[in-house]
Amino acid sequence: MRYLEKFKALILVVIIVSFITPAFAAPRAKTTQEIKIVADPLLDNIIEGFKFDKYTIYCRDLDAELKVAGSRTKFFKVSRHIKTSLGNYLYREYMGSLLKGDMIVVLWKAKYDKTKNDVLIKLVIKKQGRHYVVTGLWLQ
Repeated sequence: MRYLEKFKALILVVIIVSFITPAFAAPRAKTTQEIKIVADPLLDNIIEGFKFDKYTIYCRDLDAELKVAGSRTKFFKVSRHIKTSLGNYLYREYMGSLLKGDMIVVLWKAKYDKTKNDVLIKLVIKKQGRHYVVTGLWLQ
């Protein structure tokens, strides 16, 4: 009799855990379209920050390490360099993404008004709590 009660209790625990665990698991963007939907607003903030020289907008979605590495002083230097060498941002085309462990590398082809060349924008994002944060950014 005790064995049967323990077995029923164990089954009940397994059922409860199987229902609760997905509710607390961090959802992860799976398709390239879902990743684009997550990443576009993050890149929009960065581009807007550079466009208007607004550090607070630029760093809104950066993780803590990138905020330290990309200080306010560095931000203004990079912003000036982008405007001098590439010009004003015109538009971008989503190219896709790569999954790298818990990181997602998102790629866009962009156009700026001072260069005829395409500019590759590479944004690295990761899930932190309930939100995605930017852990890396490159314009090539």
